[in-house]
Amino acid sequence: MTTSSTPATRSTRSIGSPLLPPGSAGAVTEWFPTQWPRIGGKALLPLADNAFTGERFRAAYQAGKLVFVYVAGCGEDHSMPTVATGLLGLARRLRMPIHKVSVTAQVNLRDRFRELNVDHYGALTTSGDGYRCSDLGYDNWMAQHILPKGKPLTGSPVVLAERCLAVRLPANLSIREFDKLLHGRMRNAALNPWLKSGAGSAHCDLLGIDPREAMRATAYGFGEIMRASESQEFYIFRPKGFDADRLIRIAERIIHDHVVAPKRQPTAGWKSRGQGFGQAFSRPV
Repeated sequence: MTTSSTPATRSTRSIGSPLLPPGSAGAVTEWFPTQWPRIGGKALLPLADNAFTGERFRAAYQAGKLVFVYVAGCGEDHSMPTVATGLLGLARRLRMPIHKVSVTAQVNLRDRFRELNVDHYGALTTSGDGYRCSDLGYDNWMAQHILPKGKPLTGSPVVLAERCLAVRLPANLSIREFDKLLHGRMRNAALNPWLKSGAGSAHCDLLGIDPREAMRATAYGFGEIMRASESQEFYIFRPKGFDADRLIRIAERIIHDHVVAPKRQPTAGWKSRGQGFGQAFSRPV
């Protein structure tokens, strides 16, 4: 599989040639000339080594709430080992590294995964004939190890913890705003928009897959009413290696820029697509 630093034109591999031994449990087992986007893209700038130990940051930073950035996967069904279910099944069908990356303020990450399991987060898709359908395996969410090549900067409010990044926000940065800023800086590698792009369509053509069948949504229940909202937290992301380093740098960059170069804007509420701004439909009886 090529990356942005390894142009596909230089490879002598044939499309579909094996990357891993037959029967491997990995998601990306065959080579395709697709260049995966990396979160943050070219706009991700490095920080100075003393970014968090310098006088300017230390004088302005006041510690606030603790949040956790996690990477999650789902889909391994031991009762149906031959059926590709959940996000793992989708990754195998697309031959792509796909994970859910998001933020929670819940100290016990397992509570967050229980919520994702109840919602079957990401289970909704569109069938080839245009109908909404719910895929199996999106009720078995598990935290993944985040294993960067490097580590957070000295004095960083971002700490590499067990299966997550522990982030101490500035006192004047809300959890919701940090969440939105994080996703904003990763949006170049978001799954659904990428599948709609020319690169995504070309990749799906190589596989003989309709991109619409791979795009994900979630049905949220509110009493007798259900709302379907696009699942925006799926990314082309590898938690072991340089993508993990980039995730750390993005979180650090958000906090550093907020503290030393704040852009004060009028407060505006975030609309929640899952709780009133999605497509509504009745719950089946």
